[in-house]
Amino acid sequence: MPSVTTSIIGDTRALEEKPHLQEDDTPTDSKTIPSTTNLLTPEETLIADKFHALIKDHHRKNPNLETNHTIPALSLDFSQISTVHPISPSIVRHVIERCGGVRHGIPFLQTLTFFNWAMGRDGLAHSPEPYNEMVDLAGKVRQFDLAWHVIDSMKARNVEIHNRDLLDSCSPKRRASEAQTFFDSLKDKFEPDVIVYTSLVHGWCRAGNIAEAERVFREMKMAEIKPNVYSYSIVIDALCRCGQVTRAHDVFAEMIDSGCNPNSITFNNLMRVHVKAGRTEKVLQVYNQMKRLGCPADTITYNFLIETHCRDENLDEAMKVFNLMVKKGCSPNASTFNLIFRCIVKLRDVNGAHRLYAKMKELECMPNTVTYNILMRMFVDSKSTDMVLKLKKEMDENEIEPNVNTYRVLISMYCGMGHWNNAYIFFREMIEEKCLKPSMHDYEMVLQQLRKAGQLKKHEELVEKMVDRGFATRPL
Repeated sequence: MPSVTTSIIGDTRALEEKPHLQEDDTPTDSKTIPSTTNLLTPEETLIADKFHALIKDHHRKNPNLETNHTIPALSLDFSQISTVHPISPSIVRHVIERCGGVRHGIPFLQTLTFFNWAMGRDGLAHSPEPYNEMVDLAGKVRQFDLAWHVIDSMKARNVEIHNRDLLDSCSPKRRASEAQTFFDSLKDKFEPDVIVYTSLVHGWCRAGNIAEAERVFREMKMAEIKPNVYSYSIVIDALCRCGQVTRAHDVFAEMIDSGCNPNSITFNNLMRVHVKAGRTEKVLQVYNQMKRLGCPADTITYNFLIETHCRDENLDEAMKVFNLMVKKGCSPNASTFNLIFRCIVKLRDVNGAHRLYAKMKELECMPNTVTYNILMRMFVDSKSTDMVLKLKKEMDENEIEPNVNTYRVLISMYCGMGHWNNAYIFFREMIEEKCLKPSMHDYEMVLQQLRKAGQLKKHEELVEKMVDRGFATRPL
């Protein structure tokens, strides 16, 4: 039987490309599907824009249209464009992708009409991409029967069905139960493979239903489909996150016995739960096993080790790990440095902070908002106002966005110095330019400074702005 990936969970290969982030990193939970615009020529882009404009306009005028597969009048409009401009599979795919790219009000019936019109045209090469895009869109609006109809059309037209192509077109945000229903409706018609099963397991894990994830995992093995490193890593991660650490190690042992070699993601998943629980010995045991099996550590691994030593306030060991990391050619990221900076702050080692910051620049590692906040707080405490202002200037030059904590450091510094004007300026910038909600403590601190300075007009203006933005209520 041919094999097709029809899961609607998401590409589990992304686990390798996007490992779990440290708390200082910007989350990238959702998978971003790259636009096909850059695959089109300028002329093709203009043609695609015309088709898309027709679809949007028809949907705007007919938002509640009921039909099966075709809107004849709209098909005629499409034909008028194609008599002047030739169409290609890339154009078709791009139009469908754009139509499905909105959060609300997807013009599904109009897009389906376009797809059926395009696929019925003589001379159009039937490549998999438009079909995969339509399967994805059908899944997105829960039209699973239609998704299967599109796959049937691929078979009837001898369009090659690629597991990975269909998987890449799947949305990572679909509900696991819907994915399972879709899968169950297809598995008698197509033979599921390791990618299909792994995607389902991943979906149930993300939904927090570990029992269902393990059931699918068992079904996969009973079907004599051998789990791969991603299958095992997903299950191990889910078990660790829900506190079933012993069971996670059992699955890891099964993985080794089956001849499947773990990668850094597998070990990181095992290590994470021990790091967060402060179990230093267990963290080092996992790392030593990783070394014994010849699995190279990655940035996340080294960060976990550094976090463990810093939690124990063992800066020397943390720096040994850092130096080993650099020696091995593994690039530290902002999270790496932030962990060590926090440890240095606890030790009040200002000179050590300067040295590490110089090393950060030497390695061309860009600081993030958290980095600047940690350092600015340290220099405020050490009365190094010039360094605080220098870091804020550098932050602005590097276009690193400040957050509430950044402004808290600056405002508290100026309030502590009695410089009400600068505190007032930064507070206004925070709520007006950045639209950030300040803490009530910071708000009261600035108001107090204004009252002390006799700046009652500015005091009243600030209260008005806070009330207008819904950040505070007017005092009685």
